[in-house]
Amino acid sequence: MQKLLTLLQINDSMFPIGSFTHSYGLESYIDAQLVKDTETARKYAENMLKYNLFYNDAAFLNKIYDFANGRKVWKKLVELDDFITALKAPYEIRQASHKLAIRFLKTAQSLKPYPFCQKYLDAIQSGEVVGHYPIAFGLYAQLSGIEKKDALSAFYYNSLNGIVTNCAKIIPISQMHSQKILFDLQDLIEELVEKQEDLDENLVGLCCIGQEIKCMQHEKLYTRIYIS
Repeated sequence: MQKLLTLLQINDSMFPIGSFTHSYGLESYIDAQLVKDTETARKYAENMLKYNLFYNDAAFLNKIYDFANGRKVWKKLVELDDFITALKAPYEIRQASHKLAIRFLKTAQSLKPYPFCQKYLDAIQSGEVVGHYPIAFGLYAQLSGIEKKDALSAFYYNSLNGIVTNCAKIIPISQMHSQKILFDLQDLIEELVEKQEDLDENLVGLCCIGQEIKCMQHEKLYTRIYIS
């Protein structure tokens, strides 16, 4: 029960790490009228899960679980951190991942500290590594004894919840339509979690070009609500 409650707490949208201040390019899609109603919001959310999260942040979280108990763990973690930094080409999403990692680790470590998480946080703050949220979340979840599939499911759901919440705020769409999108995409999350382990290593970090362009365009928007 404690593992489940820990997962619910660190994955809650109210966990104070500032994730609500980021739209990851969604604001640019809405500005361009590509996402403008419930139907386009649902399609956008579905595509982000299937073509972005699956190949990127969820795949990075999955890798943390794969080598967290193996040999040369720290070396592999640093290599993964460098890999993610290189892949996150848009400045805003690279900074978002960095800031969320710091805030997540500081908050989670204040609840129940783990030496290896502290080592990662210290390395981020010293500049040894950039620091990225999926690594931070994956490390803490794994050290808390949370099963990989549970951590992945929660990570996917929280990402979807953030997308839908942002759509509800700035399109806007109704709360009822928002909940329908969340419910309807549960099967997709389950499917992606089941497929995560079998993802071809060469496809990890696959670029989602449209979203990256919109993230870059966000930096130049005349009016912005979100940091990214």
